[in-house]
Amino acid sequence: MNNHQKSSFHPFGNFLNPALTLLGQGLRKSPSGQKLNFANHPFMQRFHYKG
Repeated sequence: MNNHQKSSFHPFGNFLNPALTLLGQGLRKSPSGQKLNFANHPFMQRFHYKG
């Protein structure tokens, strides 16, 4: 069963990696102002100062 599970997850991983790479490139290409606005978003502040 382990061999079957591993083989079934490979296509999913092969699909995810390029998608994450494209997402990272898109974030890097965004203007610095957008990055600052995202970092100052109330949700992000709640997430960072939660504990």
